[in-house]
Amino acid sequence: MPSKPWAAILFYMETKTTLTLDQPARYRIRLQGRISADLSDWLTEAVVDFEGGQTIATGGVCDQAALFGLLSFVRDLGVPLLSVEFLPYQKENQMNKNLLKTIFFGVAVAMGIAVVVLNIVNPLTLAGTTTLLGIGVAALGIAGLQKEHA
Repeated sequence: MPSKPWAAILFYMETKTTLTLDQPARYRIRLQGRISADLSDWLTEAVVDFEGGQTIATGGVCDQAALFGLLSFVRDLGVPLLSVEFLPYQKENQMNKNLLKTIFFGVAVAMGIAVVVLNIVNPLTLAGTTTLLGIGVAALGIAGLQKEHA
């Protein structure tokens, strides 16, 4: 057992997110050595990777009390803690926005293809063609209104 199991190098990360004690959050925790302990009881959607001589656990905790419980668990393992890093949820929100934009572009393309195919099979009326193309143009407009965030 190391003489200082809590010897840690903590990295300060500037964040625009303000946390409260009862708010869920995501963290990346680096531990010295290759740890096989099951962290899924402490971290939701836990992902454990091994990099060099380190174990990197990433996942969410329901609140700050759960984070401190996890850190106590790590202490009890007798494994040196190298870092604890807060991870904002913003990337998941951006992925959802990109998915929505892709869906609207898909609707627009589908309406254009539908007009062509239906006219080949059985010519559409002007009203039918206008309706399908109108839906496609509306979907393009909605996709274009989605804000881009880095």
